[in-house]
Amino acid sequence: MRVALIAEVFLPKVDGVVHRTLNLIDQLRRRGDELLVICPQAPGCNAGPVPVKAFPSFSFPFYPEYRIGLPNRALIADLSSFAPDVVHFINPFAFGFRCHDLLTDAGVRFPTVFSFHTLYGEFVKRYRVLRPLSGLLWWLTRTYHNRADVNLTVSTVMCHELRERGFERVELWPPAVDTALFHPGRRDPGMRARLSDGRPDQPLMLTVSRLAPEKNVAFLAEVLDAVPEARLAIVGDGPQRAELERRFQDRPACFLGYLRGEELAAAYASADVFVYASETETMGNVVLEAMASGCAVVAPRAGGIPSLLTDGESGFLYRPGDVTEAARLVRQALGDAALRRRVGEKARQMVEQRSWGPSINRVRQIYAETIAAPRPAMPADWNQQAARLAVRGLVATFRAVAAGQRVPPVGQRS
Repeated sequence: MRVALIAEVFLPKVDGVVHRTLNLIDQLRRRGDELLVICPQAPGCNAGPVPVKAFPSFSFPFYPEYRIGLPNRALIADLSSFAPDVVHFINPFAFGFRCHDLLTDAGVRFPTVFSFHTLYGEFVKRYRVLRPLSGLLWWLTRTYHNRADVNLTVSTVMCHELRERGFERVELWPPAVDTALFHPGRRDPGMRARLSDGRPDQPLMLTVSRLAPEKNVAFLAEVLDAVPEARLAIVGDGPQRAELERRFQDRPACFLGYLRGEELAAAYASADVFVYASETETMGNVVLEAMASGCAVVAPRAGGIPSLLTDGESGFLYRPGDVTEAARLVRQALGDAALRRRVGEKARQMVEQRSWGPSINRVRQIYAETIAAPRPAMPADWNQQAARLAVRGLVATFRAVAAGQRVPPVGQRS
């Protein structure tokens, strides 16, 4: 099978979507599939194991890690030369939608799968200047996704929500985690000492997150205040790091930046409780990784997280924004080693069946069904035309703001 992946974000960015994309690539290559990645240009975007066609990009003014790609008509030649059996748009937004428009304008029609990974319309609410865009972004994503042959998303909760919001042809891309890498056996005294800033005997909470407003990490400062006997290790990085370091100043918290591979696995396995604050997760890769590591999870009852665990059995869920309840659950877990062990073991059992092999088998099955199905023409209507204009307007606005901030574009094709 020949698969073209149009990735809204790709290497070198570190986040759950890129992590899922890399696992998809790995599993498809193991099955002998041929792949091409199309993505925004960024230093290191060619570091993956498959050919990459990268387009000029600029840094998103309000979120520098995210680069907005500027596709051009070379996309038509790239895809025509590769001749994919199916095109998978991964988490499309400004770049992916513009790629779709270029293909439509050229009359090029491939079997098309879109996958929905980010609640764009919700996480912008965490940015004051972007908050008014929430309704527009929900309308844009629905309009474009409904042009796809199939829409994937990564939790049963999100399948239901998208259908309720008017998204069509929605299927589940099953959650998955590397249960060999993330394992309770990775527990390491040296890593625990590092996470606890040299105080390994104290109760230890861990969170793993991109440090950005939509991840709500600041909420954990209040939880930490309510559990003064504990320490908190914060793994991750992002545009809010300096602000969060000020927020947690004089609190027993340690910032470790990004950890990867075996170091990250050891961090999960070496903590007592994994505590999470994001309320806008479509699924929650880090929650699955913590569960696979046998670490008791305390997380909000929000987004796709409730589809991953059973409250009180394989983890603990608190009402979003409820510091009192979150702190109570953390104290309960930290204060009862037998409870932590029982919940961690149950969590591990639940995720052992969620490996990447079966998950990607399901995606390949959807690819095959999409390729075999008839594809009726989808004539442009006023809604689609308005959406195209809106995307162009947003990109032009963001580009103008970026130029005003003197953020240099990355512009060489590879």
